Amino acid sequence: MWTRRWLRMSWWNAVLTAATLLTAVLFAVRSQWLVAIVFAVIAIAGAASAIYARSGRASDYTRLNAAEYLDERDRNIGVHALAIVGVCALLIALGAFVAAMLLLQPDDPMFLVAWAQALLLAIAWAIANVVAVRRS
Repeated sequence: MWTRRWLRMSWWNAVLTAATLLTAVLFAVRSQWLVAIVFAVIAIAGAASAIYARSGRASDYTRLNAAEYLDERDRNIGVHALAIVGVCALLIALGAFVAAMLLLQPDDPMFLVAWAQALLLAIAWAIANVVAVRRS
């Protein structure tokens, strides 16, 4: 892909870096400078990690943490690790939704955020499973 040559990182890391930088800009516009700086540092560190992971000097852990897979072995380990992260994310979202149900009124905006997060993660999980089965 063109991002591998031009940016020296995968498209996924390019999207994550851009989204994190955009978040930094949004917080800067709101004059929340500390948060903006934190997000900018995270974006720069993430991009640097992704670029280093492709350098050939990176360890297995560095490549996997940066989602910059060198070979099929790295990809298989990464897929397994991301499946575990998906289960954890779904459980955390469900826990947040239960907490929102117990602590918030149904018309509270954060109640809707917790509900939407749990619902969207469940839908994403179902779609990911369908895609994985079709590709296998």
